[in-house]
Amino acid sequence: MRRTQQPPCEWPVRFLSGVDCFAVVLIIVPSQQQGASFGRSDARHWIGRKRFPGGQREPQRGSGRKRPNSDEITVSVNHSTPVCLHYGSGRRLSCEIAPGRLIAWHEAPAPLPDPAETVRKSLQSPLEFPPLTDVFYPGDRIVLALDRSTPEAATVVAEVWRVCEQRSIRPEDVCVLQPAALRGGPLPDPRDQLADGIAQAVRWKVHDPADRAGQVYLASTSLGERVYLAREIVDADVVVLIGAIAFDSVLGYRGTGSVIYPGLSTVDAMRKAHGQGHRELGPDDIRPLRQLIDEITWLLGVQFAIQVIAGDGPRASHVLAGAVDAVYRRGQELLKAAWHVQVHERPDVVVLAVDADAGGHGWEQVGAALQTARNLVAAGGKIVVLSGLQDELDDGLQIVRDAEEPVEALKPLRLRTPPDLIPATQLIQAVDWAKVYFLSRLAPDVVEDLFMTPLDDVAEVHRLLEGDATCALLAAAQHTYGSVRERTGTSGPA
Repeated sequence: MRRTQQPPCEWPVRFLSGVDCFAVVLIIVPSQQQGASFGRSDARHWIGRKRFPGGQREPQRGSGRKRPNSDEITVSVNHSTPVCLHYGSGRRLSCEIAPGRLIAWHEAPAPLPDPAETVRKSLQSPLEFPPLTDVFYPGDRIVLALDRSTPEAATVVAEVWRVCEQRSIRPEDVCVLQPAALRGGPLPDPRDQLADGIAQAVRWKVHDPADRAGQVYLASTSLGERVYLAREIVDADVVVLIGAIAFDSVLGYRGTGSVIYPGLSTVDAMRKAHGQGHRELGPDDIRPLRQLIDEITWLLGVQFAIQVIAGDGPRASHVLAGAVDAVYRRGQELLKAAWHVQVHERPDVVVLAVDADAGGHGWEQVGAALQTARNLVAAGGKIVVLSGLQDELDDGLQIVRDAEEPVEALKPLRLRTPPDLIPATQLIQAVDWAKVYFLSRLAPDVVEDLFMTPLDDVAEVHRLLEGDATCALLAAAQHTYGSVRERTGTSGPA
């Protein structure tokens, strides 16, 4: 691979003021049990006017009640600021909130009107790098390292192929390589927008970390750790990193080199990197795993990246291309402008709309949204999750379900490190701090066993939004990072 030897960069990163980003959190704080951790017997608590002790259900609402099939849900509260939240797949909550109650209202950034044209222009005028047409040469073996859950992935692959075609690159010499994942599921074909003949010739491979024959030694890190990577990426003449720059509970920021490591390495590397996250740290705090990823990216000699900032649903709001470090720096700035939710006081209620995105609609999305709400909501407040979730519980959530109290599940989670370790931990941290109400397609008893209150229908959402509690509402909440800027000027999670 052609490489430019240069030391890893330490790039300056600054938090934006948050003035351009708003989130709405709807929280109702009852007069008792402020900030208390609660057990399974307390799973049913305030919904509107009545409290049913001992976990009893509201008499008129039995679990067999049929849910509405309408894709549009309309609620009116105090007839003031209009708010519209999309959640699940095509469902919508419309409401009006009095200005005095609304602490934050965060909308998803506008999607790109023409993603293909945006990608094309970014490849023609990259950041701190020549056009991609000057990078490819006939006969080059090209690997497109494509991260999972990348918005507009097929569009990006198609536009990179256009450049390959202009440079007389054979489709047989192009490989789209995707990383392994501990919770691996079926992936959409990233060659979907290529012509049939080209799509059949371009290789598409998902890395198998258990196949030692498919991995080769790259180098040793500064700490002496031997790094093994997929043979395709080490043997390639040109590697292009394609992925999304996003907030990440373990890395701080996902993007650029995080597609390489650990997902294109060994099973052992993936296990070592698997952790519960660092809720006490902000995205810009030092993360050893992120530093290791950046060092491995430099050792590999990768120079060019195409990175996406998510919009609502599966769409993109920005596309960047160019030198890896320049794209990463600029991507962080755009990400914080679009998805950093900062408030000056904790709301009583946070409403989270979780929609289906490029990664699907599962517990990963719900867990990420709950982490933001935990950072924002007042202790003992209320978190209302709007979703269409119907995924079964993996091992980590089963551990939570079997526990008598939420925090009792933390130790066995750390010991067993199940694939859904992160969303299970995020759920525990949320229900231990606030009361969580969950609208989903899960059975009510499953939701209760996870220490949340199931919402059977939109009438219950309506009742939760009544009153004068301060609120924050977050669209596409799984992409957000929340922080509270106290009057002293400090900012971060509590």
